[in-house]
Amino acid sequence: MRKERNRPSLRTPAADTPRGVAYSFRRVALTAYLFLISCLGCSLNAESDKGVHVAVGQIVEHQALDTLRGGLKEGLEKRGFVEGKNLTWTYENAQGSPTTAVQIAHKLISLDPNVIVTLSTPMTQAAASATSEIPIVFGAVTDPETAKLTTHKNVTGLTDFVPPEKQIELIRAIVPTVKTIGIVYNPGEANSVKQVEEIKEFCALNNLNVELAAVTKSSDVSIVARILIGKVDAILLPTDNTVISALESIIKMGITHNIPVFGSDVDIVRRGAVAAYGVDWRTSGDALAEMVSEVLKGTAVKKIPIQNPKTLVLHVNIGAALKMNTTIPAAIKDKADFVYE
Repeated sequence: MRKERNRPSLRTPAADTPRGVAYSFRRVALTAYLFLISCLGCSLNAESDKGVHVAVGQIVEHQALDTLRGGLKEGLEKRGFVEGKNLTWTYENAQGSPTTAVQIAHKLISLDPNVIVTLSTPMTQAAASATSEIPIVFGAVTDPETAKLTTHKNVTGLTDFVPPEKQIELIRAIVPTVKTIGIVYNPGEANSVKQVEEIKEFCALNNLNVELAAVTKSSDVSIVARILIGKVDAILLPTDNTVISALESIIKMGITHNIPVFGSDVDIVRRGAVAAYGVDWRTSGDALAEMVSEVLKGTAVKKIPIQNPKTLVLHVNIGAALKMNTTIPAAIKDKADFVYE
């Protein structure tokens, strides 16, 4: 007969033996290890599902900033950050109030997002004053140095700076007889003050006079701007959020009193101004998205320098010029990037 060989026992050793104690210990350790790995995996999956959080603060609603924000969101989607999929998107608007901007800044910070995007100088100043930890990427800030934003290590962004010589040369080309230029601005906006100073300096060097109309809130624009009637040959508007949000009242005054209105924001041409050099807001939104995307991917803010717009565009409005008793020369129309009839 065939003899069976002696085989090692497959039975679990008795718990009260030294071998049984060691076996039980190894089993408990293995169970604990598998449980820990399982929990860690759940944690990682939850974090992956959560994605990233971008919180946006905007000082006021007007087409330029709205277009910039839209370009930002489209740009993030193009780079793989999609709301509802792997992106949480929070948006708050201060409706032109600096006090509300401060409140919004603290609210956004309390959400602990990956990045705060601030649209305008006042909104950026409010956020930068409230946190030195969360990355801040700004848009629509004309002069970050004057606004004291360049000293913050967690702040970078994209400016909307338009050189004053471009603006004045455009006015002179369309209104050759111009002697005095009127400027409506809010002295409470640091970017506006800087623009006004540079325009005044350039005008002084080119034998042009400047008349100022200072406002502190949008509801006063239509009243304060009237002090320019009979004193100026053209009106130049800086990229001032307070003023631009009440643009229609200035356009109406320009039509009634034959004072052509110019600006530093091309969107105001669509709304009835004669002409403007400025940034392409949708293109700037995409450039802003690139900067935000770099931060989301882990690049330190200090390694992303503040940028000026790479190109400026020229928009002209033939119909608006006629309503304000002026004509846009063919040479200006030919080189314009967009012409409103």
